[in-house]
Amino acid sequence: MDIESATVVRLVEQFLKEHNLQKTLETLQKETGISINTVDNVDTFKSDIIKGKWEAVLASVEQAGIAQGKLVDLYEHIIIELVELRDMGPARALLRQTEPMEIMRTSQPDRYLKLEQLLSRTSLDLNDTFGGKGTKESRRLEIANSLVSEV
Repeated sequence: MDIESATVVRLVEQFLKEHNLQKTLETLQKETGISINTVDNVDTFKSDIIKGKWEAVLASVEQAGIAQGKLVDLYEHIIIELVELRDMGPARALLRQTEPMEIMRTSQPDRYLKLEQLLSRTSLDLNDTFGGKGTKESRRLEIANSLVSEV
């Protein structure tokens, strides 16, 4: 029987995840460059995105090893929704203190600047909020489908 070493590493990573050995899991993923892109329940994960349960979604994506571009889209959307709710503290923290937004700031400065400007507005035009990319609900579904394909 011939088993790829990457398969063995993923099995060990799954074991570590199931036994809540997070530091060991992170170390193994870092040293091997191989990660398990999983969430505990894909249907719940997708449902959480569609319903806007952002705390649960962020906890899931933190461990799932999702591509940075998709994380940037997710974080941008969450920030826009937080601004829409006038929940500026968490929106500002996500924008200024997270790796995906730092990547956006350096690689797509115009896009980042639009979010900074959104945070400083006193009134919000809901038609302009999602940048012509559809409604909040359609963006959630689009993001959910994009992220589910990664896990």
